[in-house]
Amino acid sequence: MMDKLWYKTPARRWREALPLGNGFMGLMVFGGKRRETLCFNEGTLWSGYPKDYNSEKSAKALGRARELIFQGKNSEADALCEQEMCGDYSEAFMPLGNVYLRLHGVPSRGYKRELALEKGLCTVQTAGVRREVFCSNPDRVAVYHITADKPFSLTVTADSKLHFSCGSEDGALVLTGTAPDYAAPNYLRTKRHPIRYDANKGMAFCLRTEVETDGAVSCKRGKLNVRRAKTVTLLFAAATGFLGFDKMPDTSRENAAAACKAHLADIPRDYKTLLARHTADFGALYTGARVSLGAENTYSTGELLAAVRKGENAADFTALCELFYNFGKYLTISASRKGGQAMNLQGVWNESVRPPWSSNYTVNINTEMNYWGASRAGLLECVEPLLQLVYETVQNGKKTAQVNYGCRGFACNHNVDLWRKTPPVQRDPSYMFAPLCGVWLANEVYAHYRNGALQEQTEKVKTIVSEAAQFAADFLVLQDGHYVTCPSPSPENVFQKDGVRCKLDYASAFDMGLVRQSFQNYRELFAGEDTELSREIAEKEPKLYPFCEGKNGICEWHTDYDTPEPGHRHFSPLYAFYPGNILGYDANPRERAWVEKLFRYRLANSGQHIGWSAAWAICLSGKLRDGKTAQKVIHDLLCHAVFRNLFCVHPPFLFQIDGNLGFVAGMHALLLQEEAGVLTLLPALPENFAASGRVTDLLVRGAKVSFSWRDGKVTAVSSDRPVTVLRRNLSDHMQIGANVTVEEPEK
Repeated sequence: MMDKLWYKTPARRWREALPLGNGFMGLMVFGGKRRETLCFNEGTLWSGYPKDYNSEKSAKALGRARELIFQGKNSEADALCEQEMCGDYSEAFMPLGNVYLRLHGVPSRGYKRELALEKGLCTVQTAGVRREVFCSNPDRVAVYHITADKPFSLTVTADSKLHFSCGSEDGALVLTGTAPDYAAPNYLRTKRHPIRYDANKGMAFCLRTEVETDGAVSCKRGKLNVRRAKTVTLLFAAATGFLGFDKMPDTSRENAAAACKAHLADIPRDYKTLLARHTADFGALYTGARVSLGAENTYSTGELLAAVRKGENAADFTALCELFYNFGKYLTISASRKGGQAMNLQGVWNESVRPPWSSNYTVNINTEMNYWGASRAGLLECVEPLLQLVYETVQNGKKTAQVNYGCRGFACNHNVDLWRKTPPVQRDPSYMFAPLCGVWLANEVYAHYRNGALQEQTEKVKTIVSEAAQFAADFLVLQDGHYVTCPSPSPENVFQKDGVRCKLDYASAFDMGLVRQSFQNYRELFAGEDTELSREIAEKEPKLYPFCEGKNGICEWHTDYDTPEPGHRHFSPLYAFYPGNILGYDANPRERAWVEKLFRYRLANSGQHIGWSAAWAICLSGKLRDGKTAQKVIHDLLCHAVFRNLFCVHPPFLFQIDGNLGFVAGMHALLLQEEAGVLTLLPALPENFAASGRVTDLLVRGAKVSFSWRDGKVTAVSSDRPVTVLRRNLSDHMQIGANVTVEEPEK
């Protein structure tokens, strides 16, 4: 099994370091030979505090914007929206602090660093010295353990990119600080005073370092020293002043410091106990479901990447794919655990005070993609933070729906932050105006619930699904006998009309797919209940604007406009096909052909290598039963959009985690599809995966499904609950488990 990243040299920069996390704290380990750098994050450390960006001007302008669009004056509607229907930017996820270790009297020869994915354990080795690092969920601490054959000395210091001070207390190193009141997005390059501390309302934070050792310890003037030791265990605890998405944060550094001290006083101090508790917890999640491509490889991770980029060996490609899939699972377990925050654009790892796109929750694709593969991979506990994010967003989004759009239910636009911001941001309406992003979040929550996750949270799921469907129903307007959304974007894309680039129209395929999915989810979840909303859906659903065919496939907007960017990175017009399930492969052959045509048109004209866009293309390839295209997209992703530590790249050279996590869903899509309760196994198996492989306990609507294959044909299938499998890609001598029924395909 490909379960290990390893390297022959230390990390030279942050994007080469190895990530650890416990769902609350994130940690990047550089693994220097004699100098170590540890970069810490804490999931609740953000700039700002709760603010109300809702605007009554928006509701007043909405009717006029609709009139302009229905009159064909789209560019005027764009200008009105930009001027009257905008809000302000989200706040940003912050770096906590850095800890620096300097080891004295240790050798540098025989170097190796590795990350054992199954254990969540990073090790750094030189001759006679072993360093082990992990981030424990059971004990909510990070641990750095050093053992050596001969005595050595250690110096520990710390700093932060935020306002901070560092001192000592009772032999511990204590870093305290304050988050900014405001942090402007990184793309506002001319913004004056982009980082502000002027209101003194930013939350406090603390990172405390304590030591267990057989050496002599001294700590003063912000420096921790250990002399003549053969064993050192450093324990790190973090705390912030975050008190809730709707509460002003605690600005007291003393309170944050006291919380860290109390926490470290309450955990086991024995290293073996801490390690055993951590590995048992982490391994139980990691090994719950498995995808094995039969890969074995002796290359270091850097060498394996280089070999795949040369393209000389199919076995190298298969090995890297298996490793990359496992790494995506590992990142999910490390960054998203029950009680913690949902994964943002960078999971829980960020080095910058102005990170890419504020490292926020970008909910016009990226946040949802972070979780596409989680429940199928059996990581049910890891989905809970998404539910909580959306449930809290509903609370603020109900006010946005009412104030900004005059609707019931909840609305959420494309950027959300720790404070659950739901109104639009500023600038371009192609991304700024996106009030149905809350509907997408709700649809994503329900998809996991439908698959078997969140079963103990039914009431919250019902609230989310019903509030989303209510907003979708209220936001619709009647136009020429059809219910449509208006204004309606197709995220971040534009169209050409009368020589002008326009952003807003009505009845985009994206919006109408979201509405249809929301209505379907509500009908399923509230089946048999006679409610006002169910009656409204029954009246409006048959009159929804239909999907249409254009010259390049499914129409992106209500009619077939020309688009200046034919290879646009978003596949939003295909939402109803994937990740939605409104359009099926077998159930809707006509619309599926339109989907496939636009998909191929976009790919043929794409010039960028973007991790998350490639991951979406892999998922679509799976549902389109196209293993050849999937293999090409995967190869391009691995060759052009992956850093040395396997973090995914967003151009020009930025880390975004969605590509890593979307790849997990992409692998599932290639190996298993479910439509109307019937499974298709190996629907889009890439040629390089065909020789042999095995899937263990993938979750499909509550059933744990396992199967194996050889030479592209399924040789055995089993399930812990009754499932139906379509007779496609099955061996003539397949072993069929007791809970498996094979169904013949329709002719």
